[in-house]
Amino acid sequence: MSEVINFDGLYAAAAENWASPIDSFAEMSTTVATKNFLKNYVVSVSSSNYISLRSIVFSVAILVVVGMLLTLNDSVKCISLFCWACFIKPFHSRGSHSTFNQQKNLELFYKSQANIYDKTREILLKGRLEALKLAYSHLAKVQSENRTNDKLVWVDIGGGTGLNVEKMSTICSLEETFEAIYLVDLSPSLCEVAQKRVERLNWKNVYVICADACDFQLLNHDSADFISFSYSLSMMPPYHAVIDHAYELLNENTGIVCSVDFGVQSSAHATSRVNSLGGLTNYHIPWIQRTFWRIWFECDKVYLDPSRREYLEYRFGTVKSLNLRNKTLGNIPYYIWLGVNKEFHDSVNDMVQRLEVSSEITTKELEVASKNLSKGLPFPSIFYQNETWRVYYDELNPQHEQFKNQYIYAFTWEDPREDAKILNLTPDDTILAITSACDSILAYASLPNPPREIHGVDLNPCQGHLAELKLASLRCLTHEEVWSLFGEGKINNFKEILTTRLAPHLSSNAFQYWLTQGLESFDGKGRGLYDTGSTRWALRLAKSIFKLLGLTSKVEQLCKARTIREQVIIWQKYLRPALFNPIVGKLLVGNPLFLWKALGVPSNQAKMMKTSISQYIIDTIDPIVTNSLISTDNYFYYLTLMGRYSRDNCPSYLTKKAHKTFQDTDKSPLDNIRLHTDFVSNVLRDFSNKTLTVAVIMDHMDWFDPKGDDAKDEISALLGALKKGGRVLLRSAAPHPWYIKTFEQLGFTCKAAAIRKSGQSIDRVNMYASTWICQKN
Repeated sequence: MSEVINFDGLYAAAAENWASPIDSFAEMSTTVATKNFLKNYVVSVSSSNYISLRSIVFSVAILVVVGMLLTLNDSVKCISLFCWACFIKPFHSRGSHSTFNQQKNLELFYKSQANIYDKTREILLKGRLEALKLAYSHLAKVQSENRTNDKLVWVDIGGGTGLNVEKMSTICSLEETFEAIYLVDLSPSLCEVAQKRVERLNWKNVYVICADACDFQLLNHDSADFISFSYSLSMMPPYHAVIDHAYELLNENTGIVCSVDFGVQSSAHATSRVNSLGGLTNYHIPWIQRTFWRIWFECDKVYLDPSRREYLEYRFGTVKSLNLRNKTLGNIPYYIWLGVNKEFHDSVNDMVQRLEVSSEITTKELEVASKNLSKGLPFPSIFYQNETWRVYYDELNPQHEQFKNQYIYAFTWEDPREDAKILNLTPDDTILAITSACDSILAYASLPNPPREIHGVDLNPCQGHLAELKLASLRCLTHEEVWSLFGEGKINNFKEILTTRLAPHLSSNAFQYWLTQGLESFDGKGRGLYDTGSTRWALRLAKSIFKLLGLTSKVEQLCKARTIREQVIIWQKYLRPALFNPIVGKLLVGNPLFLWKALGVPSNQAKMMKTSISQYIIDTIDPIVTNSLISTDNYFYYLTLMGRYSRDNCPSYLTKKAHKTFQDTDKSPLDNIRLHTDFVSNVLRDFSNKTLTVAVIMDHMDWFDPKGDDAKDEISALLGALKKGGRVLLRSAAPHPWYIKTFEQLGFTCKAAAIRKSGQSIDRVNMYASTWICQKN
């Protein structure tokens, strides 16, 4: 055990004797940085009341090595000084709590490294630029909606050297965007660096305030439109007071608060939470990692405890929440979070008004809003989104786990052109449809006279995320960008577009999903959007067979054929024999596991087919080849064979005409769309006064067990939601599905709109044996 010396009496003399050779070494150094570093070290050590002889010897040795390194190039000097300040140098006084001084401690930590702070933190402090881009995109959206050019007030709490302001200057014009920028920090050394930056860059609207984050005052303003914490909240001991002060300063109607910081959370923290998290992607940090990183950072008085972030989520309403890792430095966990006033923000006011006037009761939204309000809790994250497309759903619902965080369908197989002919939709209709990939919903919205309301329903949250991405893109991107995303399935700068333009139009859950799942596909690292989803395996199988047999060029010829005759020759001579051989039929197409995982066909539906699976598929595709020209009038099969659409062969929502209609700010059909993440029967029960006129439920009733009560329950719900004369359009793998009798028993008149016969197709997909209309009596 090392000897410990108390310097209470002899400290000054001993310290002076010990410091003298260090000062001499500093004077001999060839650089100013070396001199300042060594002198500041003496100051930091002399502030400690106790120091061991062993630590003195160790420190002197380190000083010699570091001093030598500091005489080398700037990079080595910066790294050496950073390592010394963060891992070796005494941080704060070990005296009694009565002498605790946060500003003094910060100075002990920052004074010796203030001038090299920015150079040494770029790798460690990840996500700062991304956080600012995300925040600015939301601020710009608010300004656009309010149609105002008023300049904003930004308060950067714990702004340090002012680097955040300089980063923001690469995103927008500081002069044109902000009336005033207040940089608040408690460290005089960092504030000095920030002030020099302000003077050097000639910023006229940036003010540096050296003050405590708990009670600082703005010079000429009473509130702020934007408040940011950039790796600062984790270093503030009285964080409750800091966050409370920020809440009081934030503009209650349109203000945005942003935090990017280290943090460790666990799934246990989400237990019994009322969906205010805004997404659980990468939220959980394993216990060993949580413990390690907390202990590691606490050595420098940086606190990663989850309570700081949780208090942010309690005090504000969550708009965006990202859980990320610094992969460059050992997967250090950090987060980016955006919030607003939890009670008075404009998005909440809009949500309340929509609930009051909607033809839909939205029982769950009203219930959770009332419950949270009574407890003083923020509303669920979805309540604070700029767009009202996504209806509240419980992200903690275990029913969602079955989808393994992926969607099944990247595109929709139903033919909306036939739907329009059969249903003859009008602007007075309120329609409910299965969301799937949202193609049919967008087709209805693309009609010359679209329905008054369009409700998409899907239990899989990821299908809702895909639908949101399409809606957001159609809302704010150019037609060429939309085409790249959903026509080609790829775009080079997806992450930048997602963060800076799409984010304000997406829910936090959808934004999380696409930031983590979408980059590989859209940025060109993968095979594109249409090689995603569970159904990609069926498409890959077909392409692999064609490639193995050297038929890829024939597939391209088929998709370029200009006549039915040319198309039939290529199909019959080359492609059909390869695709419908016995091995494929028995080992894959006839395999129930493959049917579900690759084609999305459950066993109950497979049993309804009157022939073998192989024969069913033959009866599906053969008539298509003889009746529909794939190159110009069948984008469904063109996509499956080519992996993309063509300009003159694509869904209606990808046309220039539809794009122009969708971006009409005064009466966009996109405003009529609502996305529900739930069972169809649950959503149907939420409709009041029998306001639904049309329900398009695709083939999903084929999935029900004939021996169960699911079909009867859903048909009863349809009966209760539909107006008199309301219609249900459904498709089935059976010519006469068993549940049609249940419809008739419960009060519907049912009629087959089309029944598939051998050699004939009933639409451009021809995937189903029949299409039915069931009308409420």
